[in-house]
Amino acid sequence: MNHCAINRRYDNTMKKILPSILIIALALIGSAAMVMTKTAPQAEEDSEPLTLVNVVSAQSSNITFAIPSQGIVQPRTKTTIVTEVSGLVVSVSADFVVGGFFNRGDILLTLDPIDYQVAVEQARANVLTAQAVYSREQAMAQQAGREWDLTGKSRSQAPILALRTPYLKEAEAGLLFARAQLKRAERKLGQTIIRAPYTGLVREKLVDVGQYAGVGSTIAKTFAVDYAEVRLPLANSDLQFLNLPGATSSSANTSPHNNHLKVELTSTIGGTDYRWQGSIVRTEGVIDSNTRMHYAIAEIADPYGLQRDAAAALAVGSFVNARIQGLSFKNIFAIPHRFIRGDNQVLVMGEQQQLQIRSINIIRSDETLSWVDSGLNDGDQIITTALNIPIEGMKLALFPDDL
Repeated sequence: MNHCAINRRYDNTMKKILPSILIIALALIGSAAMVMTKTAPQAEEDSEPLTLVNVVSAQSSNITFAIPSQGIVQPRTKTTIVTEVSGLVVSVSADFVVGGFFNRGDILLTLDPIDYQVAVEQARANVLTAQAVYSREQAMAQQAGREWDLTGKSRSQAPILALRTPYLKEAEAGLLFARAQLKRAERKLGQTIIRAPYTGLVREKLVDVGQYAGVGSTIAKTFAVDYAEVRLPLANSDLQFLNLPGATSSSANTSPHNNHLKVELTSTIGGTDYRWQGSIVRTEGVIDSNTRMHYAIAEIADPYGLQRDAAAALAVGSFVNARIQGLSFKNIFAIPHRFIRGDNQVLVMGEQQQLQIRSINIIRSDETLSWVDSGLNDGDQIITTALNIPIEGMKLALFPDDL
């Protein structure tokens, strides 16, 4: 192959390659220019994450506290009935049984009266004898006085024996003594009939027909049913919410429903809850040294419902729960315990949906609620969702309604 032919082949090959090289070079130059002239993108600002919460609106109200307590129903008046004379029990009333009701003056039991009837007759005979002696001495004294008058001297000058004055006084004393003996005999005869001292109930019966009862023997234990009492323990922290009567207050001369704190008693009988209304009539003047508790006495009229229709009797010995009417407070918030953090704080979502940590003043708490008198305002959005690490000012958002 000659030299001219080789040159022509080389020229043709270069003509095919050069355009491709040129295109690649231009592309590389353009890419470099674009990289050099391109501005760096601005970094997006980091946005704070939102914490989803649920809230409830705080609403204050006027509160009248009911202070809880509990106790055992006890009779206000209870009596151990004893005999004042001795004798054989000859009869008992049909109501003289454990649990039997009786009215004041009812005959509960009768002792054999024969010996006491004889004693009354003897005392009456002694009175008649003493009256006769006294009448005789009166007549003799009058006769002695007339005889002395015949002397023409004043009776004041007469010796006392001349007028029989000592004998007359002796006869008068004998008559008084005989009459006193008769009263004693009649009283003992009356004591063979044992009557109810009040309207009440027989708690314990200790004698029956055919038994001999000596003087001072216990025949029964009874209690009155006009009123019952419940001794209610109160903690020292309860006293500031109650306007209690003093220890010297007495309901003996006043109605238990006038100017006294009301108390509601509840008890379950046969699976049914019953309620009774009563009043706090006094407080005890001492504090229990073991429990440090104060005690208020609640009084309930007609606990067995004898004077009115009652759904159930409030039987002596029953355990009852009590709610005592307490003092009233204005603008108080009732907050469930689960919304309150330690150190008496609640979490609130502010107007800008930021977390606020509020300190509150709790004046009283029970098993489920705390009552707050400061630290909250009406309309505050109290956060009900538990937050592990709440931070003042953290961003909040409400849970969607469909979640």
